[in-house]
Amino acid sequence: MEQFCSVKIINILEEEVVTFAVDVMLLSSGKLLDDVLVEMGYGLLPKGQNFKKQSAVQSEPEDVGKMTAENKIVVDRRDLIPKVLTLNVGDEFCGVVSHIQTPEDFFCQKLQSGHKLAELQASLNEYCGQVSPRSDFYPTIGDICCAQFSEDDQWYRASVLAYASEDSVLVGYVDYGNFEILSLKRLCPITLKLLELPMQAIKCVLAGVKPSLGIWTPEAICLMKKTVQNTMITVKVVDKLENSSVVELIDKSMTPPISVTEVLTDAGFTVREKGIVKEKLSDMKEASAPLGVEAKLNPLAWTWVALTVDQTVDVVVCLIHSPGEFYCHMLKEDALKKLNDLNKSLAELCQQKLSNDFKAEIGQPCCAFFSGDGRWYRALVKEIVPNGNIKVHFVDYGNIEEVTADELQMIPSEFLTLPFQGIQCWLVDIQPRNKHWTKEAIAKFQMCVAGIKLQARVVEISENGVGLELTDLSTCYPRIISDILIEEHLVVKASSPQKDCATNRPVNKHDLQIETPGHQAVSLAQQWRTIELPVDKTVQASILEIINPNLFYALPNDMPEDQEKLYILTTELLVYCNAQTRRSSYRPRAGDACCAQYTSDDLWYRAIVLGASEAEVKVIYADYGNVETLPLCRVLPISASHLELPFQIIKCSFEGLMELNGSCSQLVIELLKNFMLNQNVMLSVKGITKNVHTVSVEKSSENGAVSLTDKLVMYGLARNITSKQQNALNKEKMNRMNCCCSELQKQVEKHEQILLFLLNNPTNQNKFIEMKKLLRS
Repeated sequence: MEQFCSVKIINILEEEVVTFAVDVMLLSSGKLLDDVLVEMGYGLLPKGQNFKKQSAVQSEPEDVGKMTAENKIVVDRRDLIPKVLTLNVGDEFCGVVSHIQTPEDFFCQKLQSGHKLAELQASLNEYCGQVSPRSDFYPTIGDICCAQFSEDDQWYRASVLAYASEDSVLVGYVDYGNFEILSLKRLCPITLKLLELPMQAIKCVLAGVKPSLGIWTPEAICLMKKTVQNTMITVKVVDKLENSSVVELIDKSMTPPISVTEVLTDAGFTVREKGIVKEKLSDMKEASAPLGVEAKLNPLAWTWVALTVDQTVDVVVCLIHSPGEFYCHMLKEDALKKLNDLNKSLAELCQQKLSNDFKAEIGQPCCAFFSGDGRWYRALVKEIVPNGNIKVHFVDYGNIEEVTADELQMIPSEFLTLPFQGIQCWLVDIQPRNKHWTKEAIAKFQMCVAGIKLQARVVEISENGVGLELTDLSTCYPRIISDILIEEHLVVKASSPQKDCATNRPVNKHDLQIETPGHQAVSLAQQWRTIELPVDKTVQASILEIINPNLFYALPNDMPEDQEKLYILTTELLVYCNAQTRRSSYRPRAGDACCAQYTSDDLWYRAIVLGASEAEVKVIYADYGNVETLPLCRVLPISASHLELPFQIIKCSFEGLMELNGSCSQLVIELLKNFMLNQNVMLSVKGITKNVHTVSVEKSSENGAVSLTDKLVMYGLARNITSKQQNALNKEKMNRMNCCCSELQKQVEKHEQILLFLLNNPTNQNKFIEMKKLLRS
């Protein structure tokens, strides 16, 4: 696509519709399109027709003398089938681990073949250095070729795994196991001589272990890399799978010898495979049990973070409804790090789109999809809505959201070992001035606690949560939050213990009344909203950031109508931020709205946090689309009043999303970035759910529009489920039509009887009585 070509009509077929048979010449390479398709493996020639291979077999004039019989460029695809190292159960060799995806997907090399591999690398670089760059080389998926690795610009043998675009491919390095996307310009054909050495990367699975959380965490993978890097490892084959060898890895250079399996198990990242098998059997038993009996067979157990009266802990507020109801995270024993690790593992597990037999019951734990950031989190089923949707409580953050049935998945018991982290709280010793919390009181409370490490003293514990006294220790002197609200006359001190209990206990969200109509709970991650485009509208937009296929950010090219409001808002933010005491303890979280100081002009703008570390935060400016990474000192909490004007960027999700295989989801994200990140595309809005635009995306070109969904489907990396849903809708519509037709037929027959009666009895005085009988029948 997006190439200039010349078209020559070679025949006209007189059928029902006049059809032209044409030759298409690609001007960039001078090759016929049918030759390119055959060369890339996407087509076959009719019997008896010879494929024109001039471009494949001819070299540049200066290369002719360099090609001998043994290093002739391979042009027959049957010669591109590489030799594979064969291993048998019981084999043992000294080797190195060359690449690790996970403990169940890594590659080893035999140390004894090291000198042969070194000789091969020297030959590869010598050969590729002599071959002139070629613009007409289009390897077929599955072919072996020479590829220039982007990190060191050296040449290696590689297999073409997929076409990422018209001019780039995904390659896997067959002697090492790693892969990357390369431009076609960094590839060249391989010779028979360079294919003699078998592929050196041996695909392996670590024996006897499974991930303790159901999926391998980055920490587990990092520990394995640290254990085996730059180390000669004894590799013993204990079993064979279809495409892998199950191996034990032992470092015999240490005394006593170190087993990689034991290292991962001792660190708590793995469990013995026997335990996993037992668990799978019990899971199967659960799945086959009738609803209601399931919990009795193998109930899922969970706990909440435990606190005691008079205990003092460090906390950070994660969700605010009012001073009378908010949610905290306890900052103790790396709890937030453990939660972040768990969330990553949970997201990876849910992205695999495992078979989902989950049936929601009130009070049941589950995995739930949060449309605000396109990720999965732990939740409890709170309510089943009449329309079939389910209200869930995100137990680690406090918010309650309504989701569809397909946005829930069964949660493995391993993900419930960490206590639920969202602690429901209220401020003690204060109450609203006039029965209800005012907008000003809530805004001030948010300003005092948002993203700040606070000291909390537990005063009271009830079944509804925890009554706290919060103190800010980040200033020059300790400030008790309730005292600040009282001093500014936004709340009053509770007059008696009995009144405290009545006014300060957490209230049900449905009963919570705020003086400002339409006011919602202030969530530090989600209280902001974006502009919403009309459904069925198609707009040109720039893609700013891609989180995953369920969430990416775009900025429509049309300038917003409320530019004047944005200018006023920028002025207000400048005054607001300059008046704030800089808080080094402010720690924003991905998805938070904040104020960010743009490096080019040092002005403050509204922004959304894309990611954060200990020292830096990556933000996207919510009204302009710029993305940059800032030090923490250049971001501040934002007030609710500055979020009233909708953000000018929009949140998007692909229409009918393609059920993805979890193992290739990262590749899908990389391909999407390659296709559309920082590029102009056409977005067609198909619907809006929770402020997220469901869109189809097309990339415009001189030769027409390219659907990105169709591309992913074509590469076999995704499956479009829109057509399935459409078929189901069509079937339902047909059933309704059949039903309507049956009713209509009955009505027609009834009216025919009435007309016939009138014609046969024109003067009958009792005809109206008879007609009524017919109508009632």
